[in-house]
Amino acid sequence: METVASMIGTLNEALHETVHTAGGPEEAAKAMLFGHVQIALTNALRGSNPFSEACEIAIQYGKDTIIKDDWRKIFDHSELDGVIAKMLKLDAVKR
Repeated sequence: METVASMIGTLNEALHETVHTAGGPEEAAKAMLFGHVQIALTNALRGSNPFSEACEIAIQYGKDTIIKDDWRKIFDHSELDGVIAKMLKLDAVKR
């Protein structure tokens, strides 16, 4: 879960692109990013409100464009061992 949560936590890169590439005002981009993240996490984790049809389209576009098809491999033991070894600067994780 750290991999997923930490990766999502790097949304400042998307904020930077919104401001510096797309030309959006920084304060408006921050407000939109924080608001959408809060609502998306609430909907996804609590299931309190369904996502709108437009949001579902944006979600699918994001998955198709940003996330690789094999992303679930991060939960494989060999992948976990590899990333843990990198994080701890070990040659390998021994089981």
